[in-house]
This record gives sequence, C-alpha cells and structure tokens, in this order.
Amino acid sequence: MSGMKFRIQCAGCSTTIFVPDRKIRFCPKCQKKRPVKSTDASFRGGPKRVPAPPAGTKNTATAVRQQKQNREPKIFVAKSHELTPEMRTKIEEIYREQYAANQPEWNELVAQISDKVWVNRKIVSTVLHQVVYPKVVVTPEIEAQIIEQYRSYIERGERPQKGRRRTIGKEFGLPFHQVRDIVFAWTQSQYAKSPTPELTREHRFSIEKLYWEELVNQQYNLQELPSIIAEKLGFASAFQIRRWLDSLNDDNAKFLNVPELTADVKQQIINEYHQYLLASSPPEKSLHSTIASRVGGVTARQVHKTLNEYRREQRAKYLQRNQ
Repeated sequence: MSGMKFRIQCAGCSTTIFVPDRKIRFCPKCQKKRPVKSTDASFRGGPKRVPAPPAGTKNTATAVRQQKQNREPKIFVAKSHELTPEMRTKIEEIYREQYAANQPEWNELVAQISDKVWVNRKIVSTVLHQVVYPKVVVTPEIEAQIIEQYRSYIERGERPQKGRRRTIGKEFGLPFHQVRDIVFAWTQSQYAKSPTPELTREHRFSIEKLYWEELVNQQYNLQELPSIIAEKLGFASAFQIRRWLDSLNDDNAKFLNVPELTADVKQQIINEYHQYLLASSPPEKSLHSTIASRVGGVTARQVHKTLNEYRREQRAKYLQRNQ
C-alpha cells in the first residue's frame, strides 16, 4: 500500500495529479503560490523550528507543545472559481495596462494574471480570449465556406503545418476559438445523424479492420471507402468513419519529441499491430499500452508514433497505386 497514489484535481488550477495522500488539495506549483495570513512576518518564509524553552524549565516537552499551540497556523485560500462582473473588469484592466503592449506566451500570460487576481486559470483564459480575440460577425455564407474547407481537409487527409482550424482562421480573418466553435457545432450535427452518435471501442475496431483489409485488397477508391464501410457495418455514418480514419493517420509532427526506436523494435511493434487486426475484439487495455507491454522497453507514446508512421506510409502507397 506504500506505493498507492490518489488521483485528485488541484483546487487552484484544476490540473489532475496523482499524490500519495488523498488529503492534499493543491499541485506543487499552486502550493508555492498560496498566500499566507500571519501576524508573524518571519513565519511566511516557511515553518520554523520551535525554539527551545528557557533554561531551567522543568517540563520541556510541555513547554514545546504549548509554544506550538500558541503559534498562529497558515491560512490557505483556494483560487476562486466564480467570475463576477467586477472580477471580469479587473482581469481586462490588468491585461490592457500591463500586457497588451508586450504580451508573453499565452500560458504564461494566463498564469501571471491568475496569480494576480487569485482566480482559476480557466476563468482567466476565457475572459482573455474574449478580450484578445473578440468575435467577428460571420455570415451564413462565410460559415458554409469554413465548413467546406474543413471537410475538404478531412477528405484529403491534409494537415497544414499550423493546424486546420488556425489555417482556416487566418484565411478568413477569424480568431481560432471562433473557427473551432463553428467546426465543433457542425461535427456534432453530423454525429447526431448517425445510427450510433457515439462509437465504442468495438465499433472503431471493426472499422479499422475493414479499412486495413481494403489497404491490402485494393478494390475501391479511398474517397469512396468510408461510404462502403458504413454500408457494410450499418451502425456508423460515412462521416464518422471518415473522421476515425483521419485520426488513424495523424500528423507525424506531433511526435517530434518522442525518442526514435531501432528498426528491429519498430518491426516488432508492426508485427504486434498485425496480430491486433486479426483478433475478434480489441484488447482490454488501449492498443498502444498493450503493444508496449508485449514488446517491452518502449513507451505507449513510442508505439503510437511507430504505428502512425506505418499507417501513413501504407496509406500513401495505396493512393499511389490507385491514382
């Protein structure tokens, strides 16, 4: 039991962390930033050793306990999760007066203002988004163009260097969060049309198996494949399948910081992946964790990187053969 960890949510920044004591309420970063209320200025530097009682005191232990009881304890105040009109105004004023002319990185900006007003970072970030990136009026025609552009990225499997939504935002002169909201609303409306709006792991596993069979058999055009798989399975729409296949061929740039593996280890991972595709159901744990434990000496992130590269290579070969 000595190695048991408890999952908690930091009361300051809402970050999920694992700690050895379930009574801990703050992550290490917020722990250092919490204010201290004490009439003893010397106590603010941290807990001090209780001085020894005067010489000649008969009951030393009793005197030490009495000094500890008389010492004023720390009073910790968690960051507020409530956004009042006054607090909104204060956040906006701090940004305009101290940061508008020379804005730091976004995360640092949010962290600094959060500490100044002692309000949860998510709330500060929401207010700053509205100040820094105010909404632009979008006509139905522009919204339709945004959706069409995003749809075409998915169908082609194209991933611009700065991301799809940011690229679209730059093209139409819109802030990222506004494009994100437009795309999210549209995708949710497409999911709602499906016989199964939320796919399970078993559903996605079935889709992946049929997709891989087609990469081997090469019977159809890749653009037609989502509709063909949807018709064969019956529980998912072509849009859902296209989105899932798109996620299976993610951007390799997301794995630049993941350590490389040797060719032999990569081949072991690919072999395990082929065994996964031959199974009748997905493993109990996630695919990447399962393969990592079987191969040994690799992380789930390294497995993900290897499989992503492999899938993209096979997809590129398929496209070349079907041009």
